[in-house]
Amino acid sequence: MSFQIPGIGPKTESKLQQLNIFSDWQLLYHFPHRYIDFSRVIPISKINLNENCTLSGQIVHLENIYTRSLKSLQKIILKDRSGQVELVWFNQPFLIKNFKIGDSWAFAGTPTLYRGKTTIFSPEYGQYNTGKIIPIYPETKGLTSRWFRKIIGLHFDTLQKNLVDLLPQTLINSYNLLPLKQALQEIHQPQNQKLLAQSRYRLGLDEILSLLTLSRLQKKSWALNKPKFILKSNKTIDSKIKTLISNLPFSLTESQVQAWSEIKPELTSKNKVSNRLLCGDVGSGKTIIALLSTYLTSLNNRQSLVLAPTEILGKQHLKTFQKYLPSTPVYFLSAHQSLPAKIPRNSIIIATHAAIFQKDKFIKNTALLVVDEQHKFGVKQRSFLSQNSPPHTLTMTATPIPRSISLTFFGNLDLSTLKNPPQNRLRIKTFLVPQNKIPACYQWLQKDILKRHSQAFIVCPFIEESESAVTIKSAKKEFEILKNIFPKLKLALIHGKTDIETRNKILENFQKNKINVLVTTPIIEVGIDFPNATTIIIQSADHFGLSQLHQLRGRVGRGALQSYCYLFTESINDSSLKRLEFLSKNSDGFKIAEYDLKTRGPGEVFSTLQHGFPSLKIANLSDIKLIELSQKILTDLEQNYPNFDLEKLVKNQKSLSMVGNHLN
Repeated sequence: MSFQIPGIGPKTESKLQQLNIFSDWQLLYHFPHRYIDFSRVIPISKINLNENCTLSGQIVHLENIYTRSLKSLQKIILKDRSGQVELVWFNQPFLIKNFKIGDSWAFAGTPTLYRGKTTIFSPEYGQYNTGKIIPIYPETKGLTSRWFRKIIGLHFDTLQKNLVDLLPQTLINSYNLLPLKQALQEIHQPQNQKLLAQSRYRLGLDEILSLLTLSRLQKKSWALNKPKFILKSNKTIDSKIKTLISNLPFSLTESQVQAWSEIKPELTSKNKVSNRLLCGDVGSGKTIIALLSTYLTSLNNRQSLVLAPTEILGKQHLKTFQKYLPSTPVYFLSAHQSLPAKIPRNSIIIATHAAIFQKDKFIKNTALLVVDEQHKFGVKQRSFLSQNSPPHTLTMTATPIPRSISLTFFGNLDLSTLKNPPQNRLRIKTFLVPQNKIPACYQWLQKDILKRHSQAFIVCPFIEESESAVTIKSAKKEFEILKNIFPKLKLALIHGKTDIETRNKILENFQKNKINVLVTTPIIEVGIDFPNATTIIIQSADHFGLSQLHQLRGRVGRGALQSYCYLFTESINDSSLKRLEFLSKNSDGFKIAEYDLKTRGPGEVFSTLQHGFPSLKIANLSDIKLIELSQKILTDLEQNYPNFDLEKLVKNQKSLSMVGNHLN
């Protein structure tokens, strides 16, 4: 048994495991998710309705009252020198056995007026539940907050007996932090609000510090790698790259120029293997940076591998690379298409994940690996990407990453960002559409498609209709309705259960303008260009995170025509409408991601990612000041405490299930 404290048998241990608690330490780190302040102890006569308080007095009456339906209520009258009050519970007949008339007790709760009498329903009682700020814990059947308060309160000294504060005392003092043991005591048994805030600050800092440390250790480990193949930059190569850039039908944006100035020196370094994340807003031009990187590699007579999450996106990359690099050998590899028996040494291979399992054939010759939307690759594929002798690696994502997230979860990577949209690209006009305006919007859409020969997406959250969420639109049902609304248009339907071959065929037909309206769930691929698509309608928009809505909005606006995004919603919730209003007025994906982070948390920001973010118990990832302080402390530890074991800090947090293998 992993638990050493008394009172935890096999049945209780099984229940604790449902909360991911497997040891004394993890029980100690099972933190409350909220608190009720019962620290105000007052005479009964000073009661204010609807204000939390603790009352002490003598029990003068108690009884179980049974109804005809065999339900019961328990009533106690508590009296002190200033007055008396009724205490009432429901369906807990055993509870009365805990009390006797004449006993003195303290009870805590929120007084209300019931049938003309001041009454407290379901008050708390006992040493750990009254006269203080009481913690409310995440619970499971049979393990209530009352149980956690009692077990942790009784055995706190035992639980923290072998706990060691890994931070040096001098550092704790210099940053005015609570010692770890005191922080844990205050998080479970807070004396006051000030100390509670200080305890949360210290424990949150520990979480962030562990994430930053893990990132830095991984970055140092990567830095030990030496380039498998040395890439050079000379006058001939530089001239050819400049010619390529000047021949593009557009000018590079300021962000693209900056990103290329960061990536090129790393690729040509003799001592460093590049490991860079290229984070770009929707339609910001990441593919051109990948093209420049692979061209540099090819000019060095070395091979590049570009991994795409889907076949259709891979074929789009193939078309782009062949268009701008007509003299460079570019090949495509997928489950349906093989490579020639022999390929030139300077080839660019664009492949789906199938390529990873054929690595012995050609991957050993790869000098540069470009990974488009790495989060869409499975565990086995990702393990390949972190092989022992990695090539230069450029990972690309179309999900704008807030600064606080990049510092913590992506701190092991060098980061380049693309914020400027291509020149002359029209901003997508975004509108909220209430239910009563939907018919008019549909009428406009049909006229617009017929007039401009354009196309549209209509996105629904679900595939099938849900009994528990009848107001949320489903793609299958909506498709049947829309066929009647748009009799003059050709419609098609795709969703997560559509087989890959059928889905690819429909998307190809949509690209060829053989389909007017594509009804879909949110599976429409990030990065695929549909230049003739000018309108996207998102049904039940309030059920998406803002970052996901921004990604969906980016499926249009790739051509020369003005594009539109219509957010259909039946919601009357103020916070939901406020979020959608924010999206309608903002086109900067980084600002939207920051707003989503503050209002909905990191899980919502990355709802389209499967990156495995750990569930932090205390820290708030929008607290950039805490993250910056953690960075400062980490640097202090490295520079001024040479004997400090950084790996032990990470291992300690991992054992508490606070940090996982979430980094690339």
